[in-house]
Amino acid sequence: MIRKIGKRVVSFALMSALAVGAYAAPFSTSFVKAETANVKVQLLGVNDFHGNIDSKFTADIDGDGTEETVGGAAYLAANMAKKAQENPNTLYVNAGDMFGATPLISSAFHDEPVVEIMEKMGYDVGTLGNHELDEGIAELKRMVNGGANADGTGDPNYDGMDFPEISANVWDTSLNDLVLKPYEVKEIGGQKIGFIGIDTTETPDIVVKKGNENLAVTDEVEAINKYTKILKDQGVKAIVVLGHIPIEQNKDGGEGTADYIASHVDDEVDIIFAGHNHQIVKREVDGKLIIEASEYGKAFSAVNLEIDPTTGDIVKKDGQIVLNYQKDVTPDADVQAIVDKYAEKVNVVKNQVAGTTDMVLEGGYGVRGPVGDNALGNMIADGMAWKMDAEMALMNGGGIRADVDAGDITFGDLFAVQPFGNTLAKVTLTGDQLKAVMDSQISQKYGPDFSISGFKYTYDHATNKVVSLELPDGTPVDPKEEYTVVVNNYMLDHAAYRIKEFAGDKVENGPTDIDATFEYVKAQTGPIEYYPESRIQEVSNTFKDVGYDQWANPFITDLFLKDIVKGTGDGIFYPNRELTRAQFASMLVRSLDLTAKGASPFADTKGLAKETQDEIAAAFENGLVKGSSPDKFEPNKSISRAQMVTMIMRAYEMKNGKYTAQGDVEFKDLGSYDAEMKNAILAAAELKIVQGYGDVFKPGSGATRAQGSKVLSLYNN
Repeated sequence: MIRKIGKRVVSFALMSALAVGAYAAPFSTSFVKAETANVKVQLLGVNDFHGNIDSKFTADIDGDGTEETVGGAAYLAANMAKKAQENPNTLYVNAGDMFGATPLISSAFHDEPVVEIMEKMGYDVGTLGNHELDEGIAELKRMVNGGANADGTGDPNYDGMDFPEISANVWDTSLNDLVLKPYEVKEIGGQKIGFIGIDTTETPDIVVKKGNENLAVTDEVEAINKYTKILKDQGVKAIVVLGHIPIEQNKDGGEGTADYIASHVDDEVDIIFAGHNHQIVKREVDGKLIIEASEYGKAFSAVNLEIDPTTGDIVKKDGQIVLNYQKDVTPDADVQAIVDKYAEKVNVVKNQVAGTTDMVLEGGYGVRGPVGDNALGNMIADGMAWKMDAEMALMNGGGIRADVDAGDITFGDLFAVQPFGNTLAKVTLTGDQLKAVMDSQISQKYGPDFSISGFKYTYDHATNKVVSLELPDGTPVDPKEEYTVVVNNYMLDHAAYRIKEFAGDKVENGPTDIDATFEYVKAQTGPIEYYPESRIQEVSNTFKDVGYDQWANPFITDLFLKDIVKGTGDGIFYPNRELTRAQFASMLVRSLDLTAKGASPFADTKGLAKETQDEIAAAFENGLVKGSSPDKFEPNKSISRAQMVTMIMRAYEMKNGKYTAQGDVEFKDLGSYDAEMKNAILAAAELKIVQGYGDVFKPGSGATRAQGSKVLSLYNN
C-alpha cells in the first residue's frame, strides 16, 4: 500500500514538474529527446513462497561460502519496498506457488493470510502454480474472487484478491473454459506491458484429484504463442511470461522447462519469471531473460528493463537475485502486524507437544544407493501402518516438506512436514500388485520416491525395476498373498501409481496424515529415535560373482557407480578376498577425491602401479594412513578391522571435525589397542558405520573386499 501511494506521489510530482517545464520553457530539441528516451521499468518477482510468512532461514543461500539469515514476509515487504524506491515505475509480480503446502500459520486459515499480505505489499499481477490447486478448482476461485470457506476457519468476510491472478493454460473441462483469465496488460510510465500466466503441465499429475476432477493444463508453448499474438494484435510489444515452470542454471532441460519454452515461443516475449523447482537462476536463452529466485521468501528477483516509447518494444533488460536479508533491516510494520495477528491465533494448536527427540530427523524422497530410505520417512510410514492397523505403508516423498529438529516435537513441527491435510486410505494388494506399485515410483532421473513400512526391497540400477521384496524378517513377499497397505489420498488417486486400479472400491478411509503422525509420536515411550535402515537398496549385476541376492551387492554397486572400486577386466570382483592396506587406502582416497602433492615416504610402495602409489601418497599427506615405520607401509598386508575403521574415522574427522565416542557402545575386546583406535571403533559404531559381533568387535581380524566396500559405502552415505 505504501509503495503504491509512493508511486502515485512520485508520478504526480513528475507530471507537475513536466507541466511547469512545458509552460515555462520554449520548444527545444532536448525536450524532444526526453520525450523519446527509453522508459525504465522495474519488475520485482517472488516464486514458490508457500506461505512462509513468519519463517527464518540461516544458510548459505547464494553459494558464496557465508551463511545469511533470510526470510519472513515483513522483511520481504521491507526489502522489496526499498528496491522499489529505485524506480517509480515498479511492478510486483509472482510466478506461482505463493500459497499451498504452507506452514500452519497460513494453512490453518486456508492461506488467506498470504493474500492479505500480498495485498498489503501491493502486488500488481501473479500467476498460479500447482500448489494453488491443492484444495481444488473451486477453492482456487474462492481465493481469487472471495467468499467464506465452508469450514469456517477463515475470514467470513474474505473478499478475494485485489490484483489479477492469470493463467493461460489451466482449464476447467466441465466448463470448457480457462479457470482464470489468460493475460493482463499493465500500463506504467506511459507504456503497456503484457503479462501471460503459465503453469507447468505436470500439475494434473501432482495435485490431489478431489476438487480437480475437471482440471486440464495445456501445452505451455502453444498457450504463450496464442496470447502473445493476441497482445501483439492489441499493439502490446512488451511481453513478460509469469511461468510456474522449472529452470536450471547450468544445464538445459527438456520439454516443459523454461529454457525449452524460451527457445520455442514468439521472440516478442522478452522475460520469463520461472519457478516450481526452487532454484536461484538468471540466464538468457534465445534472447529471453529467465529468472527464478529460490523459495520460501528467501530472495526475490529484480528485473530492470527499458521500453522504446516509439515502438513499445523492450530494448534492454537485465536482472538480479536479491536476498531477503533480516540483518540491519526494519521489518514492515503493517505486514508484521498481519503476521502477529495470525501467529497469536494459531499458537494454541501449534504448540501442542507430541514427544521429543535428541536428533535431527531428516526426511524427503527416497534416494539411490545402498541406503535409500530416511529417518523421518520411516517414522511417518510406520505411523501410517500403526494408525490404520495395516501390515505395510507407503509415503510419497513430495509429501514430506521439512525435517524435524532436536527438541520437543510439536503439532506445528509435524504440520511443517505434512502440510497438505491428506487423508489415509487402507487398501489390499497382492505381492505382485505391490511390486507393480513400487516399480511405478522409481524414475530414471531421480530413483525411488516412497518411504515404506512393513517390508524392504531392492531394485536394479539399470532397469529401475524391483528385484526383491522381503518382509522385515527376510521372508520373501508372496506374489499371490494379500497384504494390507496404507497410502494417502493423493497417492491413491495418482493413476501412475496404479494403487486405485488394483484396490478398486475396497478402500478404508482414515484420519488426516498429520493427525496420524502426531498420535504415533505421542504413543512412543521416551525420545524418538529413527534412522535410515536400508529399507530401500539399489543393486546391479555389474560383477558375475556378486549376485543380486548377496548382502554386499548394494554397497559394491554404490562404490562401483562412483568409480571408487574396480573389478577385473572379465567382470569379477572377488568379494571374499582379503582386503589389503593399499586397496583400502586407494578406495578411501577415491571416495574423498584427494590428489597427492608429492611422493610418499614409503620405500615399499615403489613397485606398485603409479596410480596406487599416488593414492597412498594422498592418504598419507591428508593424515589418513601411517606406516609401520617411517619408510614402510606394508601395502600388500591384509588390513585389520581396527586399521580400516581408524582410517575411516580419520576421514570423517577431516571433513567434520573431532568426534569423541559418547559411551553409547562398548566392546570388551579393545583393551590392547591405543586410544585413537579405541575411540575410532566406538565412534564408528555410534555413527552406525560399523557393527560388532555382540559385545566384541574382533579388531584384529582381517576384512574382505566386500566388508571394506560396505564400511566405506556406509561412511559415504
